[in-house]
Amino acid sequence: MLKLKGAEIALSSANNVGSANAVRVYNNTGADSLLTVAAAGGGTSEYAGTVTLRTGQTITITKQPTDTIASGTGTMRAVAIAFHY
Repeated sequence: MLKLKGAEIALSSANNVGSANAVRVYNNTGADSLLTVAAAGGGTSEYAGTVTLRTGQTITITKQPTDTIASGTGTMRAVAIAFHY
């Protein structure tokens, strides 16, 4: 189950998705696409990196609140979700 913490957005540019710690990302583009997690302001983050999502794939990303996520091709969809260990 997912607890949504906001409205789904289009990842047309780097976004911290409401300063979320956990984000559900859906690749609704017509092609495989690279998803990038980056530290804000050129800093460092233990969560920074990239992953390729296949067309129609959904994943959950954990990140620091200020980290941004961005879609490499087209516009993926993202929503902040509740997360606990």
